[in-house]
Amino acid sequence: MPGRRCWALEGAGSYGAGLAAFRRGEGERVVEVGRPKRPLRRSGAKSGPAWNWPASGNGVACCPCRLLVIGAQLALAHAQAPRPGEVVPLLEAVGQAAEPHGGDRPSSSPRQHGLPRRTGRPPRTSWVPTAKTPARGTSPSPRWPVVARRHPHAAASPTAGARGRRWRLLLVVVLACLVAAACTSQQREQPTGTSRPAGVPAQRDYWPTSGWRTAPAAEAGMDPKVLAVLDTNVAYHPQLHSLLVVRHGYLVYERYWNGDAGTGQEAFSVTKSFTSALVGIALRDHKLKGLDQTVGELLAPHLPPTADRRLVKVTVRQLLTMSSGLAADDASPGGDPGLTVRLRQSRDWVRHILGQKLATRPGATFAYSNASSHLLSAIVADATGRSTLAFARAKLFTPLGIHSEHAFQPVEVADPTRALEQAYEQAAVAWPTDPQGYHTGFGGLKLAARDLAKLGYLYLNGGRWDGVQVVPAGYVRASTQPQSHPPPGSGFDGYGYQWWLASEHGHPSFLAMGFGGQVVQVIPDLDLVVVITTDAANQRYDAQSLVGETIIPASTG
Repeated sequence: MPGRRCWALEGAGSYGAGLAAFRRGEGERVVEVGRPKRPLRRSGAKSGPAWNWPASGNGVACCPCRLLVIGAQLALAHAQAPRPGEVVPLLEAVGQAAEPHGGDRPSSSPRQHGLPRRTGRPPRTSWVPTAKTPARGTSPSPRWPVVARRHPHAAASPTAGARGRRWRLLLVVVLACLVAAACTSQQREQPTGTSRPAGVPAQRDYWPTSGWRTAPAAEAGMDPKVLAVLDTNVAYHPQLHSLLVVRHGYLVYERYWNGDAGTGQEAFSVTKSFTSALVGIALRDHKLKGLDQTVGELLAPHLPPTADRRLVKVTVRQLLTMSSGLAADDASPGGDPGLTVRLRQSRDWVRHILGQKLATRPGATFAYSNASSHLLSAIVADATGRSTLAFARAKLFTPLGIHSEHAFQPVEVADPTRALEQAYEQAAVAWPTDPQGYHTGFGGLKLAARDLAKLGYLYLNGGRWDGVQVVPAGYVRASTQPQSHPPPGSGFDGYGYQWWLASEHGHPSFLAMGFGGQVVQVIPDLDLVVVITTDAANQRYDAQSLVGETIIPASTG
């Protein structure tokens, strides 16, 4: 409100009235959201041993696994040979073993479950590929007359025959276990892109836990002459408080116009990306079972009797992707900033949110919601048994070298006193709470600009920091890929888990963004992190243009 600082003022929230005017333009808020599909390792056929090919870390069927699968199914086919003494084409028997029992063969579909099977005579007939076609050279050759023949003594001893069948079935089970072990082992050994995005070095020569090292622009692969233009261009952005450029892990540009490297910067909605990281860490520590756990399961004590039944079924994933169905509470078209004001005026924020009626069907539409992010903070606190800040301090801040021991933690109120405002302004680290002690999951965090850069650097490195996987690599990858979609024409390529996604002059990037132009932008293929903090009262978002106009052109090697 005019004349007062509002710590949780996330009305524009880095969407709509904020950078929207500069980067995106106006557009419809309600759009369809699609959930990512998960690949299946095994087909759903219940009638037989129909396997999809297991894959190695790079997505290609691994040779040991294919051989083990072939061996398992050949053994099973041999065990199921119809009569003693009968000669059966073994490969044909394998195909029959993989088909449904009791009835006609399936129609001649171009895709069948199980191993590649022959569909006609003579033996050299072409093979029908399975759902995942094996790599070339791994299919059994049809040129050799392979047959299965019962042992001549099998009919003489039923007991021995039964015992033999049991041993053969046991062999199938053992081979199947070896398949799983081989796949798991190869996947663990494969260095994948989930932990190291393209353009990011496999090894770092240091980690900035105890502080960022600086380097001349040329040594960090940046053109000094082009980068020097920044000093001229920043004059057109009087709202700037700080601007940091990290290339290949080194600070190559650092300027402050309000304070210094130790000054706390109001992050506003950049807080959301920190909250998201804590969700990922809670998953790593098994404090959360998965992203499909529901609000009704995780926040049951807070649910009012009149809670919307649909809201009870909202998942953590939907809260992360701004597709929970809660109404947009920012200043963009279709949003109602008054919802955030009324939230701050309530006595119990979590209960107040859970008492709202959903505006849309969960999972169907994107709507920028501060309330969703605050529920995530409450979920982290309740699931871990400690406050969001305490959990962050132990699991995120300390590993990254972010000092928060003396963090200011005021209770957020609608009309703070001037003394309270001044205490917050002077704090180097701060994170307000709601009346029940839950830290505001959508805004209010204050950290030094160098510490904001550490979050970007952590995600640039796939959640790994100095040999420790702080945030799960798969979670980081999912966080920085499109999970929901802001309106067409918004200027963004999508929204991940509390991160925005955008192409910056042809380079894919992801951004943590806050009201008034706060930005932590990561450009993986350039191994680049940029931090911008501003005086939010100006509500200017154009400083982010410096990234595309000057910083990217300066990144030459």
